[in-house]
Amino acid sequence: MLLTGLPGAGKTSLYRARFASTHAHVSKDLMRHRRDRQARQVALLEEALAGGRSVVVDNVNATVGDRAALIEVARRHGAAVAAYVLTTSAAECRERNRARTGSERVPAVAIYAAAKRFQPPTREEGFDELYQVSAVGGAFDISALELGQRDDGPHTIFLLSPASTSGERATLLLNDRATFELARQIRTASGVPLGEVFSFLSSLYFRGKLTYARAFARPPAGLCGTFVITPGDGLRDPAEPVTLARLQHYARVPVKLGEPRYLRPLLRDAAALQTLAGTACRIILLGSIASARYVEPLLEVFGERLLYPPAFIGRGDMSRGGLLLRCVDAGHELDYAPLTTGVRHGPRPPRLPPRARRW
Repeated sequence: MLLTGLPGAGKTSLYRARFASTHAHVSKDLMRHRRDRQARQVALLEEALAGGRSVVVDNVNATVGDRAALIEVARRHGAAVAAYVLTTSAAECRERNRARTGSERVPAVAIYAAAKRFQPPTREEGFDELYQVSAVGGAFDISALELGQRDDGPHTIFLLSPASTSGERATLLLNDRATFELARQIRTASGVPLGEVFSFLSSLYFRGKLTYARAFARPPAGLCGTFVITPGDGLRDPAEPVTLARLQHYARVPVKLGEPRYLRPLLRDAAALQTLAGTACRIILLGSIASARYVEPLLEVFGERLLYPPAFIGRGDMSRGGLLLRCVDAGHELDYAPLTTGVRHGPRPPRLPPRARRW
């Protein structure tokens, strides 16, 4: 069981009230003085599952990347995975935090930082069960969330253009002297989810694409709803782990039409997706619609099935990323049009309004 929610949401109280007698407890809050808390958390989870015990992982677990590594461990041991999402607001968490003392109290900024990063768990991540938890007055109201296939629109799969592996942020990540958390994690055997790596490399733009795709993907049963175009590895699941060696491989493969190391895997995987997704599934490119290096090979395979958001026309990368995040905030899915007949260039649209604060 993965408990997710902001600091002060009531996760540990939920564990004590409902699961302490039946489940092992793994929490980074119990490892405050360790530098390898992530590795220690995984080791404790492995140990408990290998011994046949049920486990509660009690942390913020804010992002898809945070949760992906834990889900992967559970799957290796044949364990079912459930997420319990505590819905306590940031304002209420702040008030609860003020009442805490000693090491249990966290800086208020940590609550708002977690709220900014928080990505609600979805069925596409691989959860077998998903629950919403309201914590009021020391009591917990738990309700199951439907994990079945949504029927609010046609099957939809998103293809995300890759982040640059030659930019300034890639140089930081590939630097042998780098010591920040992501740089340390990508140098481990377990690596870091591809989506998290590319979100770091391109910041707002890729994060917007990934967040939007995860919010609105409606894949056919058994298929991933989001695939990332990679340099040299074709189409990959954004939850798939990437090691330093693999990122270095990406950095050596130019993303251009004359490069077979890029084109062959992409055409191979696109052809497989064309068959597996079925003719009724929409394939939507979230990337530079003016770039032939993405559009031409994908059109070769998908033809009129390849769609794009006309709202992208005239926008730069950061504007597209900001637009997509605002759509997720509002629960509004963009319109799409066929790339075979679509307009790929146009005037710059008006500046986006400020994004509303989410706490």
